[in-house]
Amino acid sequence: MENPKSNNLKRNSIFTIFVVIIFFLLGLILFLNSNLNSANKDIDNLNAEIEALRLSALELKERAERVTNNFASGGGTVVRIFETEDSLDVVTFEDFFTFDRYHLNYRSEKKSEKSFNWDTKNRGRVVFNDFKFNLIATTVDKYISKPFDINSNSITMTGLAEVRFVMNANPFGELLPISNTGDVSNQAEFEILKYKLVATDSGLGEANKFDNFDLTIMPNSVEAPNLYKVFGESETITGELKLSEITIERSER
Repeated sequence: MENPKSNNLKRNSIFTIFVVIIFFLLGLILFLNSNLNSANKDIDNLNAEIEALRLSALELKERAERVTNNFASGGGTVVRIFETEDSLDVVTFEDFFTFDRYHLNYRSEKKSEKSFNWDTKNRGRVVFNDFKFNLIATTVDKYISKPFDINSNSITMTGLAEVRFVMNANPFGELLPISNTGDVSNQAEFEILKYKLVATDSGLGEANKFDNFDLTIMPNSVEAPNLYKVFGESETITGELKLSEITIERSER
């Protein structure tokens, strides 16, 4: 027959061992959890460093592409001359332009009080009493240079642009940007159109008669209803370069 004290001692020993095992396991869990949290924190820090390095690499790549692909640029004044409405005098415009791989801006404003005749490609002769025009490219979809002749190169640049304008023309009256819904009572900040720029660098230094700047606007009746009304499907804006510089290198270099 077993001794009751011996049985109690065995039970107490088993309970003690069980408690020790539980505390050991709890301590092990806390230790592993602490290490896991520390490892997760290290992983988060590494991920943050990797992301920072990735962004830095993208920024450096973008800068390199800007330097490598920006093989054409220019800016200055385009002089355009129109007959007055009575054909007895002229109205002279000195428009401003600037462009490169990532932007294009063309501004034109009538300074004279005299009305002038513009013989448009699609609408025939339009008499302008007021003319203020500001084109800002929002996209550059095509940007390609090629040899124009043995010494010179040309650039073709296309995309979409916003045009802000104030015009007064016969027989249309005052023309302002309107919404693409066609609601003339709903004035917009700008109208949107396609553009095509063809510029030529003669390779002879500062702008001269062999340099060229042709900006073609292509409005449609939905996105640019008032510009379409006065110009039709396309119109080319060009003139003599003055105090300008156009530099174009071949994109094949």
